[in-house]
Amino acid sequence: MKNLVVILFLLLIGCAQPLVFERKQYNSNYNSNFNSANIKMEVLEAKNDENINKIIFDNIKEISNFIDNQNLTINNYNQLTKEFVEVYKNAKNSKLENNFKNWNFELESNVEFETEEFVNIGINYSTSYGDSNGFGGKRSLIFNKQTGNQLKNENIFSNLSAVSKLVEGRFRDKYNINSNISLNQQGFCFENNMFYLTNNIFFTIEGIKFLYNINEISSYDKGFFEVFITYQDIDKYLLINN
Repeated sequence: MKNLVVILFLLLIGCAQPLVFERKQYNSNYNSNFNSANIKMEVLEAKNDENINKIIFDNIKEISNFIDNQNLTINNYNQLTKEFVEVYKNAKNSKLENNFKNWNFELESNVEFETEEFVNIGINYSTSYGDSNGFGGKRSLIFNKQTGNQLKNENIFSNLSAVSKLVEGRFRDKYNINSNISLNQQGFCFENNMFYLTNNIFFTIEGIKFLYNINEISSYDKGFFEVFITYQDIDKYLLINN
């Protein structure tokens, strides 16, 4: 009986497939004498976890804000790249202008950090829909490698209030923010004029980066804001092993 239990245990271990990602390329473009639209995406896709793939795709679709108000049904990356070009062509034709500004969209996803327990995927993107400056940012997605479920802040930290206070303190110190004057009076645009903990967190070898993208908490010209906390300072609040 004992031997049978051991055999069954070994079989279960053998059936557990490791989480493996592969990189796929999705491109599309349109060029005329005066105008162009180009979309280029390098996307990580899990070979054996469709839930992770769906969450990554949904986030990339959300980033692709050319879809807004278009009533488009987009279910995969090929449709996304195709519709990018089609929406551009329709917009250009409606303007009847030869000098209609170019559209560009570039995106790349990478494994930022990985342990036996979780994987941190980063999505870097830059977009320009005719704007001279364009727009870019970075998004973090963290997954439990055994379940494929996305980990939110409440799944990562045991005390969100304490972590938020810790990050706010470092934020104020780094950017010389006066504690006697409200945040929004100092050029920020926090909802309800209250500091909040970003969902955009990135694990590194030495600690955790908390990233606020361009336009998230301040005007475009101020750029992004980033706070770094070492594991020594934040480890007591972590629910997952780094």
